[in-house]
Amino acid sequence: MADVPVETAEADVVVVGAGLSGLTAASRLYQRGLSVRVLEADNRVGGRTCDLDVGDGLVTEGGGQWIGARHERVLGLLGELGLSTFGTHTAGDSIYLRRGTRRTFSGAIPPMTLLAKLDFAQAQHRLERMAGQVPAAAPWTATHAVEWDSITLGYWLDEHCHTDESKHLFTLGFTLMYCEDPHRISLLKVLHQIATSGGIEYMFSTEGGAQESRIVGGATRPSTVLAERLGERLVLGSPVTAIEQGSDGVLVRSTRIDVRCRRVVVAMTPADVDRITFAPALPVRRAALQRVWHNGTESKLFAVYRRPFWREQGLDGSAMTDLPVAHYVMDNSPPDGSVGILVTFIGTAGAGPGLTWSDDLLDEPAAREKALVADLVTLFGPEAAHPLQVLEQSWVDEPWIAGCVSTRAPGVLTGYTDAATRPVDRVHWAGTEAAPQFEGYLEGAVRAAERAVDEIVAAAR
Repeated sequence: MADVPVETAEADVVVVGAGLSGLTAASRLYQRGLSVRVLEADNRVGGRTCDLDVGDGLVTEGGGQWIGARHERVLGLLGELGLSTFGTHTAGDSIYLRRGTRRTFSGAIPPMTLLAKLDFAQAQHRLERMAGQVPAAAPWTATHAVEWDSITLGYWLDEHCHTDESKHLFTLGFTLMYCEDPHRISLLKVLHQIATSGGIEYMFSTEGGAQESRIVGGATRPSTVLAERLGERLVLGSPVTAIEQGSDGVLVRSTRIDVRCRRVVVAMTPADVDRITFAPALPVRRAALQRVWHNGTESKLFAVYRRPFWREQGLDGSAMTDLPVAHYVMDNSPPDGSVGILVTFIGTAGAGPGLTWSDDLLDEPAAREKALVADLVTLFGPEAAHPLQVLEQSWVDEPWIAGCVSTRAPGVLTGYTDAATRPVDRVHWAGTEAAPQFEGYLEGAVRAAERAVDEIVAAAR
């Protein structure tokens, strides 16, 4: 059979990647009067937002999902799209289980021992103080940048947390945030995140913090609405294979369509960009960054029940524990509570005591489901023993996305400085990893898109 000829087209700008950042960039460019084409490798939009069907037209969020009041750009985008948010469920007490002792508490601070509370406070103060010395726009220029980028957050916690309890809570919080063992994350990266994402308390908190709200209809809704508005300007199932720059423009080659354009926005993690061939070749610093880049390995597990029965017990559905699977649990039910959904996060093997996975849990879905239900029974009682279904979104199994939230290993920030954001001639970078603030959040995805659009508009003047 003869090969099917590849379609050809022209546009002012090609956007590679139809996640929230790429689609926001395309929308903003179109609003500025530029013609656009969006090329997406997958057969769906949304990137690292991914809604899972739980039946009866309801979904739960398999990827990024939470929004805080300081996330002004994404809230503004939702307003433009006619979408709304609802508050993460926080009414009731939370559960704190450590070393077999289960206690409930209200407010944001779990019932740690007094010594652990003091230890947590001193470590938080030190981290915040160091973060205040990290320039937001260029963290590699901080006075202690080389020192802080030569060690991991995990090493720092080992050295400066004097109680196992406070160290466990810091490890739990940062592991969830970065989907990675803190012993693999640069301390400088974490300090920069603290400086640009509202501080530790905001980053860790639900009520009044970064996990305060969710999007009605699921976290993929903004992407689907943007995609509907773009119409035929969006091409799905067409992985970009090459980006060829010349003196008069760029040729973007993909499996279904080749597009000639003036500028390109690549809205992918650096690790995923390494699949694309560039001509001329990328600068060594950018190419090397893509090779050393690492995305977190965490997945999300959901237990779906007929109703959120824990609310009848006066509980908000959240828990912090040292159990085998359910280290951190939240109520992920729909806004009307028509079904009950509890979510936890798995897959960060080796993160420390209470956060280390046995081989059977890592390799066998049935074992993970059984262990999750057992943990939920420990936390919420016998009613948790019979979920309608257990769902899992595994980001390491995605064909076009190399893991979920990105991190930086020691040496990456000081070794590659601004290579994640600096344009390469006519190629500009988006995706939440290229955000000036709130990197890793939905907010960061929108901010990175708007930054790339501003670069393109400025270049055209």
